[in-house]
Amino acid sequence: MGRHKMTKGICHLCGKNTNLSFEHVPPKVAFNKNTKYVSVEFEDYIKSRNLLKDIPKGKTKQGGIGYNSFCENCNNFLGANYVNPYMKWVNAGIKLLADTEFAACYFKINEIQPLPILKQIVSMFLAINDNLFLDSFPELSEFVLNKKQNKLPEKFQIYTYLTRAERLRYMHYNVYGNLKTNNIIQCSELAYPPFGYILTFDSHLNRSYLRNITSFKDYNLNDFQSFKMTLAQLPTYTIFPLDYRGKEKLNNNIEEANALMDKIEKYKKMEC
Repeated sequence: MGRHKMTKGICHLCGKNTNLSFEHVPPKVAFNKNTKYVSVEFEDYIKSRNLLKDIPKGKTKQGGIGYNSFCENCNNFLGANYVNPYMKWVNAGIKLLADTEFAACYFKINEIQPLPILKQIVSMFLAINDNLFLDSFPELSEFVLNKKQNKLPEKFQIYTYLTRAERLRYMHYNVYGNLKTNNIIQCSELAYPPFGYILTFDSHLNRSYLRNITSFKDYNLNDFQSFKMTLAQLPTYTIFPLDYRGKEKLNNNIEEANALMDKIEKYKKMEC
């Protein structure tokens, strides 16, 4: 396991209380072997007045991003069954990002295995969430552990997009609300180049820039399929789910919010 130590806990996949190995998310071979990144506490992140200019300090780590989430047996199971098909999918995305700058592109990817790819993506969501997530949604682990299982309840929907991931996004299960529409979305989101993924719960996202790939479940384990699809490239300048604002728009929104907060603080002092 290299410098990553085993820990004791509940496996997020099989549910056993045992030693947990380090699971790279995404897999180590998916360009996550020597990743260097800064770990920032969420509380420090939200205190920043400008997430683009005033970046909170954190601990610099390297050796790949991951979690002590799975037991060694489950870790090996994923590597043996789903990682290689997932790598072909990732390589296609890397080539698209390397070609040119674009907002969206139409492309064809040949002879991929949709079901193993989807199972690997679901396993990554199990890895980044806590073991209570497994208790709440056992159907997800059943879907991953049974290689031939191609039934996933409709309440789970999985979306993807292309991204350079200006800021990596590892958001566990949360509830996202829109005050204007009163629309509530339950989701978890992961963004690491070349793809971002959203897993929703009893929530459908009607957004043209997100590609729903839940239908990958409809294939059998050893099925190969070619796909023609359009994928949007979205920025992730914040860690917040479903936030794809460009740099200029985000900075303007931040400055407007700060100006409003400063006015509120000024009036509070005047009243005192």
